Formats: sequence, C-alpha cells, structure tokens
Amino acid sequence: MTQDEADDEGIGLDDAYALETPDDSRRLYAKWAATYDEDFIAPTGYVYHENVVAAFLDAGGSAGGAILDVGCGTGIVGVALRDVGEKIVDGIDISPEMLDVARMKRSIFDEVAYRSLMVADLNKPLDMPDDSYMGIVSVGTFTHGHLSPEPIRELVRIAAPSAVCALGINADHYTEMGFEALFGELVTAGLITSPDNIDVSIYEAMRGEHAGTRANVALFQVLA
Repeated sequence: MTQDEADDEGIGLDDAYALETPDDSRRLYAKWAATYDEDFIAPTGYVYHENVVAAFLDAGGSAGGAILDVGCGTGIVGVALRDVGEKIVDGIDISPEMLDVARMKRSIFDEVAYRSLMVADLNKPLDMPDDSYMGIVSVGTFTHGHLSPEPIRELVRIAAPSAVCALGINADHYTEMGFEALFGELVTAGLITSPDNIDVSIYEAMRGEHAGTRANVALFQVLA
C-alpha cells in the first residue's frame, strides 16, 4: 500500500498531525499499527530514525548503558540502536498495538530489539525511578498533534547525570510550541547543558505537501 492509498483509506500523516488528545492517538495507532511500516515507513523513504541515532552516537551517546526509546512506535529506532551494537534498549509508547509490533523486531544480530516495552502516556508522570537511563532517544514523537515540550522535564528526571539525550523535534513544531524556552529554563536550573540543535531530513521519498519536512535534533547532556 502506498502513502496515497493509506490517505485514501483515512490513515496517513495528516491524521497523525491532526491528533488532539491521547485517546485520539490510541485510536489512530490501534488501527494503523499492523501496517504502519509498510504503509508509511517504506514508501516515504523514512530516514528520520537513522539520522537521530547517528546524531546520538556522534554526541557520545551511550557507553553500554541503558537507552530509552521515547515514543518507540513499531520499533525501528530500537533496531537501529541494536544494529550499531547498543545492548540495552527499552521502549515506551502510548499505543499497545504499536508495542506489539515492536516486540517482534530483531536486530541484524538476530537479537530482540528491546529489553522491555511499556505503555506510557508521556503527558503524565512516568512510573520510573530517577536516574534510570544513560541515554534517551526520541524520533517522531515531538511533532504536530503529539507532544508539547513539557514531557521533557520527566525525561530529564529519569535520565542519569551525564546521560546524552537526542530528541527529534519537527522543525515547525519546535518554533510554534516554545521548545527553546523550555530548554532555556532547564539550562538555567542547571539540569542540562545548552542543547546543540542539528537539522536533519525526515524523508527521502515523500511526495506532496510534506515533502522536504525537516526536524531539529536537540542534543544535550543531563547534569543533575
């Protein structure tokens, strides 16, 4: 199925961008999970996950510690991390159906991509201890119809001191929703380093109005 066909059936990127509530997300991804990779990832030439993982590694992310994939969806980020040798990757997502797909993903080493997967609404406090992860990666979650900057506070809380974070944020969403102000607040509070912002492409083959959509990857280290 092509992206145009998915759109014709009422499931596509415009629907994802139009989400307004967590329940909207649950309903959409419950319908889309089983065919998401073939409907969307493959035909659009989606490379966002590869670019964010590369930025994470270039920034010194992970030295064998546990990494959290935030909004892991069907698990393509977990596979990308495991394929480059990362050993401990956990994932969280709002959609149980997407997690069911992620649970089946395996690396090029024929190992399961994720150590654990958990349903979580990132608009609420996470049921995780402080300082749990040495790396946090997020791809496709901080975008239109999904998350505002506020959940980043929780991600900083569960990240250990010196953890590297690589958060992909849709470029327009970054500007419209005030991510810079939130990062500035965290820097002033001594919680994180000032983010380096890397511009990356999301798609190679997307056609139509979303072709050429870019993302900002915010790279920073947790201090406390």
